[in-house]
Amino acid sequence: MSRDEPHVPLEFAAAAYRYGHAQIRELYQVNPHYGPVPLFPDLVGFGPVTQERAVDWSLHIGPGAQKAIRIAARLPGALLHLPPQISGVRSDHDLSSLAARDLARGMKCGLPSGEAVARAMGITPLEPRAIGLARYGWVDETPLWLYVLREAEMLCGGERLGPVGGRIVGDVLVGILDSDPESFRAHAPDWRPWLTGNGSFSLAHVLLARRASALADASQSRSADPES
Repeated sequence: MSRDEPHVPLEFAAAAYRYGHAQIRELYQVNPHYGPVPLFPDLVGFGPVTQERAVDWSLHIGPGAQKAIRIAARLPGALLHLPPQISGVRSDHDLSSLAARDLARGMKCGLPSGEAVARAMGITPLEPRAIGLARYGWVDETPLWLYVLREAEMLCGGERLGPVGGRIVGDVLVGILDSDPESFRAHAPDWRPWLTGNGSFSLAHVLLARRASALADASQSRSADPES
């Protein structure tokens, strides 16, 4: 594959885009009568969803939704002890921890450290005391995945990714869109999404608009059917 061919770099796939693991909540209220429960093992899946566990989407999307956790260099307990159905190993195995799996994947892929990526971008790296690994005897530079989490926590209060993580994730996602000749950015680069009068909207607005569109299509199909 040439350097100019669109691709997803390992720094994105094996590190930066895994920031979402740190935003998983400890507990979820699935519906008014079920929860709060941890993601695993209670919601492990791999089977039919019973009526008891039917998802009330108003609790997950919209004004009253349970919010994702701010990005930080820690994971909820459910992700540190993955069930065997997910991890493929016993619950007491090191690789039952998603944190261990993320770090091992980065090492296996030969990813550069977070500090090395920052320097390559012309960004001043975080100081070792800000990373906080020295107290555990760590003397090397920081694994990229952990660096991205800590950077977001220290520089942005966990509200968004920092300069290194944000650059990796943003550049890759926008680059993929720009490389796709069928994307909106290719066909109409001046197009801006809109759903509300002030130009600000959430995923809830998108889903409501899609539902309204689907209902309108269904109504139109029934009107066009002479046997309906």
